[in-house]
Amino acid sequence: MKNMWNHRADKYDEWYQTFQGAVQNYVDWELLKKYLPKNKKAKILDAAGGTGRISLPLAKMGYSLTLCDISPGMLAVAKQKMLKEGMLDKVKIAQCDVRHLPFADECFDFVLCWDGMREAIKELGRVTKRRGRMSVFLVNKWASSIDNFYKNPDDALISINSPQSSWEDEGGKYRAVSIEEAAELFVAEGIKVLDIYAVCGWMDVLRIPKEVRESHNWDETFFGQTTQMVLKLSEEPSVKGMSRHLVLYGEKL
Repeated sequence: MKNMWNHRADKYDEWYQTFQGAVQNYVDWELLKKYLPKNKKAKILDAAGGTGRISLPLAKMGYSLTLCDISPGMLAVAKQKMLKEGMLDKVKIAQCDVRHLPFADECFDFVLCWDGMREAIKELGRVTKRRGRMSVFLVNKWASSIDNFYKNPDDALISINSPQSSWEDEGGKYRAVSIEEAAELFVAEGIKVLDIYAVCGWMDVLRIPKEVRESHNWDETFFGQTTQMVLKLSEEPSVKGMSRHLVLYGEKL
């Protein structure tokens, strides 16, 4: 996992400069800002936060930020971005595995982990204060089967019925979950589910051409239409199984 993200570090942010990446970033923020602490003195952990895509804007907003990631390569890019924006002294940076966080119990008001690793939920819950909030990305079980169907129908049919289905990404393997299983993971750790949204993968569902998805210049009207559509789909229960990821928001009881 560490090697995979080290390899991607230098070009990771380039994807968010494409139409598809910009849509995803916009949707992520539209959902996130509804749950952020109102108190700007709140302590936020961006776990597996990579190059600081979320940490940097949050630090600029005045929050107390801690960014951690398993990849020194990703964190090196994050440090350069913080330095360029004059925010390096505003963000604490630590290299660590999100499954073994080097932080005290209940020390953060808000915890983010948008890497899809369900095994990290116990640790994320441990470092979240009571009445604090969490946001976690998980791989959607049904989408992994849909993605794989045209490559290997037999495997896809097995995985769609298997409670241990997984999704692999160039060396990284993630255990996938259904919406119900995702909620159960939160509840098991004493976290009240506030909402579950379906994110990522909507470009294929909407049949947006590859040349548009990968473009670096686009029509702003169409961009606005696309983000409105994706935000609506993210909340629609009848199609949540088609998204690539689920993002959960919860509050620790």
